Amino acid sequence: MTGGADLAKAVRAALERAPEVNLHEAEVRVHAAGDLVTLEGEVPDISAKRRAVRVARAVPGVGDVLDRLRVRPATRMTDPELADHLRDALLAEPALAGVNLTVSDPRDHAPQVVRAVDRGAAGEILARVDQGVVTLAGVVRSLSHRRLAGALAWWLPGTRDVINLLLVDPPEEDNDGEIVDALRLILETDRLVDASAIHVESRDRVVRLTGSVPSAEQARLAEHDAWYTDGVRDVVNELVAP
Repeated sequence: MTGGADLAKAVRAALERAPEVNLHEAEVRVHAAGDLVTLEGEVPDISAKRRAVRVARAVPGVGDVLDRLRVRPATRMTDPELADHLRDALLAEPALAGVNLTVSDPRDHAPQVVRAVDRGAAGEILARVDQGVVTLAGVVRSLSHRRLAGALAWWLPGTRDVINLLLVDPPEEDNDGEIVDALRLILETDRLVDASAIHVESRDRVVRLTGSVPSAEQARLAEHDAWYTDGVRDVVNELVAP
């Protein structure tokens, strides 16, 4: 490809050919500068968002993809409403009970300390909301806690995107086993999914879900949980529903 316009055109054509993206239900704008491609717009769900980026990265000539796609929220919320739901979700999660928590007020961006652990804090989460986009920063003690915090943010019905900047201290080596452990925790935490008969595998960061769930809707939600898990490259959903 000799120019940004040609590269953007090639990416657009690849997205149009990809049934898993379905541009009839998505609004995706493609821009290219050099070998950097930017995707913007709104897609129906997390699966379409992740797969659109994956398709774009596979186009010859693409060096990297800047993902600015937003997910169409299940419920439209104001930023203050979403920040309140985010605060409540993080406070209510037992696995994060020992973590200091600060949530910025979207109206004036002032940080509000909502939990301060006196001794032996298990980390600190700094959360903010801007135009439906949740950003998580700070430090937690494991990759599973980092990924769980991201999933909690994604589950909120007004969330359009999650930027997970949480660090892990002490550092942990990430691998397929860590992804499986985190996804199992996320599935077990998800109140909308019966994960008792779900089996999770990961190879080269491609997650495979097998087993059974009570409904096709739960199979869809379980797949979304896999996509919500940071580091997952692709998801193969082989869950069986009645």
